[in-house]
Amino acid sequence: MADGEVPTRIRLLEAAVAVMAEGGWAAVTSRVVADRAQANNALVHYYFGSVDALRRAAVMHAVEKELEGPVEAILRAGDALAGVADAVRELVARGPGTAGQRVMVEAMLHGIRDAELRAETERQIRMFRDLLAARLAENQAAGTLRADADPRGLAVVIAALLDGLLMHVLIDPETEAGDAAAGLLALLRAPGTAPGPAPGPAPGPAPHRTAGRADEDGGDEDDATRQ
Repeated sequence: MADGEVPTRIRLLEAAVAVMAEGGWAAVTSRVVADRAQANNALVHYYFGSVDALRRAAVMHAVEKELEGPVEAILRAGDALAGVADAVRELVARGPGTAGQRVMVEAMLHGIRDAELRAETERQIRMFRDLLAARLAENQAAGTLRADADPRGLAVVIAALLDGLLMHVLIDPETEAGDAAAGLLALLRAPGTAPGPAPGPAPGPAPHRTAGRADEDGGDEDDATRQ
């Protein structure tokens, strides 16, 4: 593969995300995606095995690409509450209705009927909530989160808040999601504290990466990602 050339598998995923964002889950077919990616139709089945597997892989590709930055910002921030508010602002600043955001909403709806997609989405949600709960507990120990707060319960609510705000911004692009989130999160601070750095662990590895992410950097693809 020439330097700078996007791997075929990634081109197919990006094409599937674009098609799904425009026409929904059912619009993603091997021929339409192959045409959009300027690839051979047979390669869809070579890389993914089936159209449904391509659709699921496209969803996870979109979720990871859309949320990786904001999620890492939340989990790496010394002040987790400030990190959440900044993450909301970052998502909104990208503009309403990006392809990735539309696919995420599509995944929420289709995941109810697709057991495999629901299981993968559940795994990602639980991982994020567990990591966020740990960061909130650290902030509570440092005295920046209210002593009467429940870090694990808050992690559930904050994860749902992010999804809900995304839905509202897609429906009403004028929604002031960043300010609304910051105002709500301020109520969770310990008295006398303000947003700012708080003691926390040194940044570690990315909190969530699905198999095959290395392809985006031009590396060898992981056979485990072929469904």
